[in-house]
Amino acid sequence: MWATKRSAPALERASKRLVIKGLKTISSLPESYKTETIARLRSAVQAIQQSQPTKQSLEELYRDCEGLCVHNFGSDVYSMLQSELGQHTRSCFSGICSQPDTDSPKGTVLEQVMRFWISYTQQLAMIKCVFLYLDRTYVLQTQNIASLWSMGTGVVKRYLSECDMRSRLTRLIIAEITKERDGKDIDQKPLVTLLSMFVELNLYTQPFIPAFIKETREYYERESRRLVGQLTPVKQQNTEKISAENVSSSVDAMDVPRYLVHVKRRLEEERQRISDYLVPSSKDVLLTTTITELIEKHAEKLLATSLGAMIDGSMLPNLASLFSLLLSANRIDSLKRSWAVHIKKTGMRMVQAPEVGVSLIPDLLEFKRKLDNILYGPFQKHPILTNTLRKAFEEFVNSRRNKPVQLLAKYIDQCMRPSSRGALEDDIDTLFGRLVSLLMFMQGKDLFEAHYRRDLAKRLLLGTSSSVDSEKLMVQQLRAECGAGFTSRLDGMFRDMDVSEDLFGKFGASRYAEDPKRIAFHANVLTQAFWPTYEPMDLVTPKQVEQAQNNYVDFYKEKHSGRKLQWQHSLGTCVLNVRFDQGMKELVLSLVQGTVMLLFVDNDELSYGQIQENTALEGAELRRILQSLSCGKHRVLVKEPRSKSVSETDKFTFNTKFSSSHVRIKISQVISKEIEAENKEVEENVQVDRMYKVDACLVRLMKTHRKIEHNELVAELAKHMRFVVSALEAKERIEMLIDRDYIKRDDSDASVYHYIA
Repeated sequence: MWATKRSAPALERASKRLVIKGLKTISSLPESYKTETIARLRSAVQAIQQSQPTKQSLEELYRDCEGLCVHNFGSDVYSMLQSELGQHTRSCFSGICSQPDTDSPKGTVLEQVMRFWISYTQQLAMIKCVFLYLDRTYVLQTQNIASLWSMGTGVVKRYLSECDMRSRLTRLIIAEITKERDGKDIDQKPLVTLLSMFVELNLYTQPFIPAFIKETREYYERESRRLVGQLTPVKQQNTEKISAENVSSSVDAMDVPRYLVHVKRRLEEERQRISDYLVPSSKDVLLTTTITELIEKHAEKLLATSLGAMIDGSMLPNLASLFSLLLSANRIDSLKRSWAVHIKKTGMRMVQAPEVGVSLIPDLLEFKRKLDNILYGPFQKHPILTNTLRKAFEEFVNSRRNKPVQLLAKYIDQCMRPSSRGALEDDIDTLFGRLVSLLMFMQGKDLFEAHYRRDLAKRLLLGTSSSVDSEKLMVQQLRAECGAGFTSRLDGMFRDMDVSEDLFGKFGASRYAEDPKRIAFHANVLTQAFWPTYEPMDLVTPKQVEQAQNNYVDFYKEKHSGRKLQWQHSLGTCVLNVRFDQGMKELVLSLVQGTVMLLFVDNDELSYGQIQENTALEGAELRRILQSLSCGKHRVLVKEPRSKSVSETDKFTFNTKFSSSHVRIKISQVISKEIEAENKEVEENVQVDRMYKVDACLVRLMKTHRKIEHNELVAELAKHMRFVVSALEAKERIEMLIDRDYIKRDDSDASVYHYIA
């Protein structure tokens, strides 16, 4: 360790002693010091309260207060102040309490209390400055003693309670606010001052706010009951231009849009009232009370009497007001129910119409557009309302099983034809997007695919599509929403058409196309798995056609050995140049129609039986073809006897006198019940495919669970299927699987199934 030594002078200084001297004696105060000083201070307080000058300066008064506090007389000074403030308050209020509520020479009670409070707080501030030393020493050092300001305001608070002036002021303030709500002009200055006084005295939260909110509730309850009880039907004209002035002038007869404007005006008035003289902390409870009485308690009636009319009339501003008010009132659940009821009611009326046709689709699109405009506009894409729209739309659009998807495919078929392209209002891309969105609400998308594929095949093969690009765009939209598996066969159809074009180009450059007598000929090679199933037609084709077909078959076999081609005559078309008395005409016909027409090249007259013998057509098909040529709009054949139907005894001759203003004429086939038969056949084929899918899904579920109860199995099946499977259909497929030994029933419980490995 290190050690140091102190020097001698340092030790000498450390040895000096500290001397403590006794306190000097304090001179005693005069006996009258306390009494005289307090008397001077009391006189000064009274002068301040009477707005008169004090005899001593404020500095002298401050020194007097300081001297008393130094000599431990602070409690006496504090008591004197409390007494003087109490006497002054009592003196001022004694005259006010005896005044009536109405005007008096000194003004209303509210005005007199306002003047008292303004002068009292000013006087108290000056008194606090004089007795500041007391406030900073005695008051701070003594427990349970209020500051001078708190003591002064407490004196007023106690007196207001003792003389019942507190409840009287509350009643008078509320009465003034009620007058203002009734549209009368009031002086807001007393309200501003007195409500500030209530805040200072801790009387605002209790008892003013409870009494004020109670009166507010009763006021708006009476008003809403009267107005809602007199509501008239919604008038759609000019409702967007309603103003608060118009509402106030016709308050005795208003519809819901006008009532909503009235409510918004009331809420704005309450907000302005808070800004003018109420305390901001009371904003929430005041606005909540107002909207509860005006909107929440009457939400069901307002929605029942107005929502449907406002939606039908696309009254967007009014719907926006309704939504915002119901959202503030936490009544979105009521709006949700009414929103769903209106959607389903309107939709059911369209879907369940007895004579529903393809016009249903544009009606649904327009209805969906209107609902979307409301959802994304006034309803601000609220998630609850968005989900409600989806569920309600799905419910009504699927209430008529299979019909909507069939009509949707038919409508798309019409849109793809050249005759409909000019009538479409929307951009084609936008229209396709809306159509696919509509499809997503529908069950039975596999049935839609079957109908759409059948119509697409006709458009592609018969050349009736307005644009192949549009066709591919539609398939692209379907692929994006439904997946690549949904459009796999549609994509295959387009590939077949492209391959056929390339293949026929090679055929035209081959030796098989060098026959100088050959006719203009084109063929498409279709993959059977992609295209709809067509029944082969027995038809004896003209020699030129038969030769062209044989040449193409030989060419194809040379390119693809082992493949078999089967001609579908029902899908063929032809163009014949025919000379009439009027001149040459081009007839656009089906291959079967053209075959019949070519029989009259060498024959002036043919009977029904002769035509059938030369074409090998069945009776129903032949009658339909002859009817289109002899009984339709363009009668290129003359039938004897003349009638609208064809019989086996009829005879036909070529109509040389046929005339038309057009050079190129398309003769359509007679649309018969065959279309209904095709639709029925498509539905039956889809139903068969569905049963296979149901069987496969049931087997997969049984493999997974091994043992499962009937109701649970049916519920699981419904989750996995993309189409509706009824309980009866599910039961039938389960019975079939039991018969085929895929599953078996439990020995003790018939409702439980076991998987058989």
